Amino acid sequence: MIEHGSLRRMVLWVPLMCTAVLGGCVWGKEDKKKLDLGVAPKPAPGADSAAVRDTIGALSYFDGMGPLRVRGYGLVVGLGKNGSNDCPRPIRDRLVESLYKQQRGAADVVGVATITPEQLIDDIDTAVVVVGADVPPAATEGTRFDVSVMALPGTKTKSLRGGRLYTTELEVYRESAAGTTVSGKLMARAAGPVFINPFAEGDAATKGNPLEGIVVGGGKAVEDRQLRLVLGQPSYVWARKIQDRINQHFPQANKVADAISPSYVEIHVPREYQQDIGHFLGLVRSLYLSNDPQFAAVRARLLGQEIQQPSAPHAEIALCFEGLGPAALPALQELYTHEKDYVSFHAGVAGIRLGDHLAGDVICRHAEAVDGAFRFQAIHALATARGMAGPAAVLRRLLEAGDPRVQIAAYEALVARADPTILSKTVASDNFRLDLIPTKRPNFVYVKRSQARRVALFGEDLECRPPVHYRSPDGSITLTAQPSDDGLTLLRVVVPSGSMSPPVVAPFDLPDVIELMGRDADVDLDGKVVGLGLDYGAVARAVYHLCKDHAVNAQFILEQPNAAEMFGPAPVAGRPESEL
Repeated sequence: MIEHGSLRRMVLWVPLMCTAVLGGCVWGKEDKKKLDLGVAPKPAPGADSAAVRDTIGALSYFDGMGPLRVRGYGLVVGLGKNGSNDCPRPIRDRLVESLYKQQRGAADVVGVATITPEQLIDDIDTAVVVVGADVPPAATEGTRFDVSVMALPGTKTKSLRGGRLYTTELEVYRESAAGTTVSGKLMARAAGPVFINPFAEGDAATKGNPLEGIVVGGGKAVEDRQLRLVLGQPSYVWARKIQDRINQHFPQANKVADAISPSYVEIHVPREYQQDIGHFLGLVRSLYLSNDPQFAAVRARLLGQEIQQPSAPHAEIALCFEGLGPAALPALQELYTHEKDYVSFHAGVAGIRLGDHLAGDVICRHAEAVDGAFRFQAIHALATARGMAGPAAVLRRLLEAGDPRVQIAAYEALVARADPTILSKTVASDNFRLDLIPTKRPNFVYVKRSQARRVALFGEDLECRPPVHYRSPDGSITLTAQPSDDGLTLLRVVVPSGSMSPPVVAPFDLPDVIELMGRDADVDLDGKVVGLGLDYGAVARAVYHLCKDHAVNAQFILEQPNAAEMFGPAPVAGRPESEL
């Protein structure tokens, strides 16, 4: 067992080894000035806790966890007469250069083969917009995130509803002076349909701004964000110890940790954690520097005693248990049946991460506890219990819970597990996913508005019921049916050109209607219309109004802005980044 005092004594002989271990290290003059191998790093706050003492987090903190703001100027197309040709010269020149650089014509957008970027910008079918986003902390190349779009202030654009953001480059930026900004390197690109809250069409007090919207999951990082551990006190020996301990715990072909100087250890997120970055970052800081089996056994017992205290850092203790590995299981298993919920839950979470099937049973109990304090956190934890049949069965049962909040949480967990219970199909090439969840509980439609474009239909026999009459605000789609009709009649208007499709008759079945609206505009070999080409926002808006008017036998539920945070890991505090 190596406790904090032992670590302090160990550094007394570190200078004798410096020449043998410093050969691969590169650092600047300032690092050399601060380097002091004869003094142990200062302990972190709360260092008396067994969950802090001797951990990597006691010696360092993450740099690169603050919001990384990116911005660019883009073009939204498909607005009909709601766009504008207003565009200040500097922004216009920048857009033209970007469009030419992408070597993309506009034929696939407006159907005119000879159109130039200049003509595209001048068309009132389009609008110049400001595109902004926060690239998530520790994002890796390919990470998806939401982006916001806003019509350029001062232009005559009337609405962005029904539009689609043309591929836009997003650069890091920061405010440099009043009214001016400094742009940095390219960090992301964004594209996709503009989504405007379908609820925002009521009275003036609740009406949304038609000049603002989001592109759900439309941003894509083009490179990894810089992420590194910063030592509280520079020391190459300690940086190397941290590097080696992390790489030992996360064995990869490419190193996860690299001690690039006495002050910094560069971190690369392993592929298997790229969808669970918050957990990875917490686990890194909770790793103990010692990997001695005797140390692990002793520390597991100390953690087991501390986790029973009401004021203990329970989540951090669970991460420390996980970092200790299988050696922690004997101590954890003694806690699974503890009378205190916070003890059994956090012990169970650690056990699940270590692959213990007994822990899976513990978390299942919490997930099924109707009034349990940890019910939603337990459902989220079951999403990570891969290879365990019990958690999957419980999540499927929770789809029948009768509480839409619980049903949605279980659905999200099953989607993360790629569970075959969720009957899912892609509508058009990239429009949205349509998920069918057959349950015997009251029907409802769940529409996501963050991270991913998904429409989930909960229940059985969801259908449109006459009388039906819906016309979208922009006139792009009309749905009608009288009590005597055998089907639903849809009429599609292409707003930019004013052209109108012939009336299309569809069955009352809601999944079929949604697919017909969302598929790419096309006809089959018999001339039958198989898609109307409506974007995700337009489909969601139509379904919302059908539910609101009781033309569909289901409640409509739109994902709340904080739903992802409610069911996901807590954000890690950090410093604002510029990365210019």
